[in-house]
Amino acid sequence: MIGIAQINSRLPVLLIWLLSVAWLPTAHAQWAQTEKSLAAWDGNKTIDFIMTGDDRRLALESLELLRRLVSLGYQITLGRHADSPVSALELRLTVTNRTATLVLNRTRDGMTIGAEQRQLAETTATNYTNKTVRLAGRPSVGNSVPDRRIDLNRRPLRIVSLNQPNPDILRVALLGAKGLSVYDIDNGQVLKPVAEFRPPDTNLEALYLDAGDIDADGNTEIVAVWGENNISGFDGIDTKLHAWVLALDDGALRPVSDDLQAYLRINNNTAYLQRRGVYEAFAGKVHQLEGNDGAFSIAKTPAFLGLNNIYRDTPIDDASAFSFDDNDRLLYRSGFGQPQTEVTSAPYSDSLGEITFPVVYVKLEQPEYPLGLAESDRVLERAVPLARRVQIKGDIAYTQVRGRKTSLFGTKAEGADRIVAIDSRSGQVSEPFAAVGNFILDFTVMKGPNNARLAILLLNDKPDGSGRSSLRIQQDSTNQ
Repeated sequence: MIGIAQINSRLPVLLIWLLSVAWLPTAHAQWAQTEKSLAAWDGNKTIDFIMTGDDRRLALESLELLRRLVSLGYQITLGRHADSPVSALELRLTVTNRTATLVLNRTRDGMTIGAEQRQLAETTATNYTNKTVRLAGRPSVGNSVPDRRIDLNRRPLRIVSLNQPNPDILRVALLGAKGLSVYDIDNGQVLKPVAEFRPPDTNLEALYLDAGDIDADGNTEIVAVWGENNISGFDGIDTKLHAWVLALDDGALRPVSDDLQAYLRINNNTAYLQRRGVYEAFAGKVHQLEGNDGAFSIAKTPAFLGLNNIYRDTPIDDASAFSFDDNDRLLYRSGFGQPQTEVTSAPYSDSLGEITFPVVYVKLEQPEYPLGLAESDRVLERAVPLARRVQIKGDIAYTQVRGRKTSLFGTKAEGADRIVAIDSRSGQVSEPFAAVGNFILDFTVMKGPNNARLAILLLNDKPDGSGRSSLRIQQDSTNQ
């Protein structure tokens, strides 16, 4: 699509209408009157797009505007061109003193047929290891794997990709309240069940799912974590953890560990474990899991994950990591594993949006009375949401941004969620996949046909996964 660098260089001709399939219109247009005029225009679908003013703000404003123009079927050229059709339009965007003005003229006579103005929010720059963050444009979905959506009958909360049986089949595992299921996605659209594992107790909440070759035997292991919410009128809600390491053999999922009753995750084919405390969601050190002759045990030596929360640190290598702080900002940490030399900075300047599900309930040592001192006012537990997924592919970290929100009473939702990619070498933040008008519960990035990088999104109509559920397959055309 169009990135900031491309906009600022004023490329003469941009045939972005060819890529229009990649974009979804936003729920509420920022330039509603202009869009209404353009939607009703029955002349030539060519626009000369002219920009003046602050370059950085122009770039950010133009990205959103150009996406909308593309969705309406227009071909865009930057600047005024003598060879533009007489029946074309001229759209002029001017940004000065935190004010954006948009004027739409007819090319043949210069008559203004639309004009709008709006105030812009304050912006602040954020440094990333002394490099300025650069937001790249969202490219289109590639031609080899169409952007597709697959409706699901169940309501899983977690997804992870597995080794592919052949290049044309995408294999994924989905974790839900009733169990763990493995599916093959044939030709990007047909979902075929492969295997299933159901824990002994089915009254569980899905918490976390990961996969990797933990014991270096060439086969992928899966770690699955559920929560059992014990409800007591006296003690409140308290979540007990259930977790297994599983292997997929001959079309069957079999546990290769006991119920470890802990948090599990896998990063770079290394498995980690952490317990929860009586009054803390995360307690004690993080330990590695060791594989031995097809079985797995807990290593005695703790692994260093600096924030003492197994899901908030994602190592890139032995010396650096991405981490979430207490305010849910994503940080890059150099000197990781060496506290005396550790440096942190924020690679993503915008808010990642609030994600409050799934949660672990932890009972309080002393009841709290936020509304008064009546017995009915007391709070006996707190809900601790798990950190969102960060997935590392080489030097690139992928994570999700919650841009979709529900109304106060949850009757409707607006906005879009998306996946961002952060380059640990340069600090560049890009949006390689199209934003979606659903809540992204989880995602996995994997190699697809022709080595194309794909994102498989687990979507739902509700932020807690209680609505309609589906998968969406998208392709990254930046080849990161």
